[in-house]
Amino acid sequence: MIDWNDPKSQITEHFTVHDATYLPTWQIYHQPSDVEKQNIITTAGKMELVRQELGRPLLAHCWIRPTSVNCPGSAYHGRNYNALVGGAKNSPHIDGEAVDFNPVAMTCGDARAVLLPKLEEFQIRMENIEGNWVHIDTRQPLAGHPRFFRP
Repeated sequence: MIDWNDPKSQITEHFTVHDATYLPTWQIYHQPSDVEKQNIITTAGKMELVRQELGRPLLAHCWIRPTSVNCPGSAYHGRNYNALVGGAKNSPHIDGEAVDFNPVAMTCGDARAVLLPKLEEFQIRMENIEGNWVHIDTRQPLAGHPRFFRP
């Protein structure tokens, strides 16, 4: 059982509450809603598939970016983390449906190349960028839109 108040609690074999809920700019943990928890669990399952396909650990550095942080007692409670970091207004990160990560000992470009043919099978989308991270999310593409997309 996941203890959402314990950053070390495992969501899946390789991903923790810390990975999913830590907001590094403010150095606090967001307490996810029930919907966000389910999204995080689903996304963590997809991250396990990605990890297995790439054959290496993944360093998650951006998972949930809430528009109203739930951290009672913090000066940041209720504030918009997504806006602070320049996230898109409809970003799947807002609800825990996306992760930006780096694969250990592999370039992000190589990771995207390996994952590209697996997007449909894994039911994930991936950003088509030349960045130093890989973005995957669990949102279904809109009709006529690809799973490998430009943000």
